[in-house]
Amino acid sequence: MSTIRRLSAACAALVVVTSASLVLATPAQAMEGCHGNESDSVSNSKTIALPGKPDVNLVVNLCLYDETGFYQGVSIVNWGSSVGGTAFGNRFNYFYSVVWVQKNDVNKCSNTAYPDINGSDGGSLLHSCSWDAANTSGVSVDGKIVYDVANDGKGAYTWQLTGT
Repeated sequence: MSTIRRLSAACAALVVVTSASLVLATPAQAMEGCHGNESDSVSNSKTIALPGKPDVNLVVNLCLYDETGFYQGVSIVNWGSSVGGTAFGNRFNYFYSVVWVQKNDVNKCSNTAYPDINGSDGGSLLHSCSWDAANTSGVSVDGKIVYDVANDGKGAYTWQLTGT
């Protein structure tokens, strides 16, 4: 067997072993969530399958901070890949996160952010919106992730996150 074929076989075996061992770890083990005095929080996780590229593992934490008369909805988007994904080119045509604060299902504020998910194998992005109100009942934080997987021909997906 030629040296090139032996190296190719060894690299392929390493990728399989590395992928298997990293996929067993959950994204939440390496990523951050809500901290401090939030009044409510929830974690959402998902793996997005990418054609011909390593899958992307997502964990999105939604946090509602309640300081008497002031509410802040926070979204923390964390991503990682079992194998370096940036070497495979753009994973998404676009990817963005939206967070909003509601009172009795009426939006009071919202914020949209665009994490650099194509430019790094893993990372996180925190974004938020704030709302001042005297009434403290019926307030929640919600969010969604909107993305278009590059080269899958299926268009946009919307992942409605579980809110508080």
